[in-house]
Amino acid sequence: MKLDLSSLVLCLSTATVLTLHGCGGGGTGETVAGGGTPPPSSISGTAATGAALGNANVTITDSTGTSPCEQATITTTALGSYSCTLKAGKTAPFFVVVTDPTGNTPPLVSIQTTTPAAGDNLTVNVTPLTTAIVAQLSPTGNALSIVAGGTVDAAQLKSITTNVVAQLANILASVEAPAGYNPFTTSITAATASGVGNTADRILDVVRIVSTGTGALAFSTVDNPTPILLATATTTGVVAAPLTDGVSTLSRATQIAAQVFTGCFAVPTTQRVLTKDDTIPVANGGPKVGDSAPQCQNIVANVDNGAGVTFLQNGYNAGQFFYGLLTSDQMTGAQFSVPEIMLFAPAVTSAVSPSLERFDRAILNIKFIDNAGNPGNLITVAARLTGTATTTRPTDWWLVGNQQLVDTSTRLNIRRVEQLNAGNTNTFRMSTYMTGIQFNINAKGPGSELSGGQLLNIARVTGPGLPTAGLVYRRSSGAQSSMDLFNKTGNLTGGLQCGNGSTASCPNIWLARTMGLTGTNASTLAANPVSLLWAQPGEGFDAAQIIKGARYKIELFYGSNVGTADRTVFKTLLSNLVNANQGVNLAWNTLGPKSLAALDPNGSLAGTQVNTLALDWVQNPSAEQIGGITGVIDNFGTFGPNRFVPRGVLSAILDNHTIPSFSTTTGNRTLFYGYRMVDGSGKQGVYQYN
Repeated sequence: MKLDLSSLVLCLSTATVLTLHGCGGGGTGETVAGGGTPPPSSISGTAATGAALGNANVTITDSTGTSPCEQATITTTALGSYSCTLKAGKTAPFFVVVTDPTGNTPPLVSIQTTTPAAGDNLTVNVTPLTTAIVAQLSPTGNALSIVAGGTVDAAQLKSITTNVVAQLANILASVEAPAGYNPFTTSITAATASGVGNTADRILDVVRIVSTGTGALAFSTVDNPTPILLATATTTGVVAAPLTDGVSTLSRATQIAAQVFTGCFAVPTTQRVLTKDDTIPVANGGPKVGDSAPQCQNIVANVDNGAGVTFLQNGYNAGQFFYGLLTSDQMTGAQFSVPEIMLFAPAVTSAVSPSLERFDRAILNIKFIDNAGNPGNLITVAARLTGTATTTRPTDWWLVGNQQLVDTSTRLNIRRVEQLNAGNTNTFRMSTYMTGIQFNINAKGPGSELSGGQLLNIARVTGPGLPTAGLVYRRSSGAQSSMDLFNKTGNLTGGLQCGNGSTASCPNIWLARTMGLTGTNASTLAANPVSLLWAQPGEGFDAAQIIKGARYKIELFYGSNVGTADRTVFKTLLSNLVNANQGVNLAWNTLGPKSLAALDPNGSLAGTQVNTLALDWVQNPSAEQIGGITGVIDNFGTFGPNRFVPRGVLSAILDNHTIPSFSTTTGNRTLFYGYRMVDGSGKQGVYQYN
């Protein structure tokens, strides 16, 4: 039976493809049969917190406090992996510290107490679990103090590890962890179309390291937040209960998803997509894939499975939601990892159909590497549709989407703004790192019109860290689809819409900014500008509440309605706020010569650029790729339509709108570079000359 993706309901979620080298043997022998120079040995591993910790600095030291690695600097890949080629004669212990560039996660620590034999590689994973185990060696519970000391009691470390693994025994069994699992040395291998791989990565999805009220280290699970004290070298601690059936079956289902995805995209595009419809209007969800190859079956479930649920994500059916991936030649041969479980919610027993809450649910992050080696992802919802498993697909979990009719989203943003005009002293236009929250409400996409013809006109957003009365957004009369901020008072009828309601695109509220980009200015906060788009004292903003898991209510009003909302949706933040003064610790790409020329008021590109402006950038190996570019198109500082940038590309042409000349905009030109993030957050680089 052919697959009609528009009727599917399995929530696709990609996870990180984390494949590490196998463990080598112990020993320090360097004699090579027949003489000659022995091959170098190495250590490698993955830094992960549940999600892979990508683009993070890795510091490796030995007992002397110096680096034993040939590499001058080491940074994790987008999928969290790293590698160190050991210098000749270097011996264990090796201390590994990985620093989260966002500052949201404390440094992760791991130790390898064995020296690999010549030519061998040893695995050293770096996770919250390895960090907690190392911390148990310290009287103060500080893993970094063990690194600073340069010595480690290998026997004591082994005892703590053994005792902690014993505490996790039931959890390990629930996720079908490999025999002999060791959090430090068990390689993390992704499931593929031809094999199930191992499940070491799934443990990090379900186990959380927490601290008790007394500061003692403990752990919990996604389905049971009650902390359990972590074992020590001399105390075995409490053994955790098995995971609830919903979580353990979800963990197994994520492997099935990785296998099916990888198998589907092993098929060439012309065979993968059998039918498609490119004529569907954007307001109805846009282009759709219909039939697909047999290898793509069971990516999402259809209503025929008996649960009565059909995939829907923000008004897009499955064929629309996955259209870009399914029709991309660059995705042929893509490798998918076991999806990351970002959030888990148990079924609400009182919920009734058609509420999705009547099922166990999870937000999954589907991560992949395309055939050019570029990372990508999709985030969506899975649900456990009890009784739908079959012998050919042994899981009740399906990708179902969020089951919402309207295209809305929320995310946290960190932005780097650089003013290239050294003579500009306007503090509103200064170089800065700024952080905020975005509510993107699509007034021209799916769900933007009721059956009677009334158009989506107003939205009100309430939730943690926002003014109690809420933020109000209104439909723009311009070309952009996102609604603009109208006021911060909750008033549906009165306000000052950003950009006069015409061409501006103002979905962001900015919470804080720094004095500058370097030195103490990068760590010192400046007063927020007096502007509708900036949080002001006394308005009720509280950045401390704007955290991962915060849930926001979006009321949607159509036509002239300013009474009871016609529709209401809820959105959950999937990442933590990156403070403005942490922006300096992130990795950023730099501009190439074409982009710099476009920002030169006396250069050849200073005149009006009609669909021809070429922009380029230099990829920082530690930074994410650029995923979109645009520029300011008027005196209000309005950004034009975003130009999508294919994965791995280092230049692109703004061929979808006109960039005015410097003279037309009174000496103002601003360029925008959006980063391709995989955690649900936003990151942008903005460069301006004005």
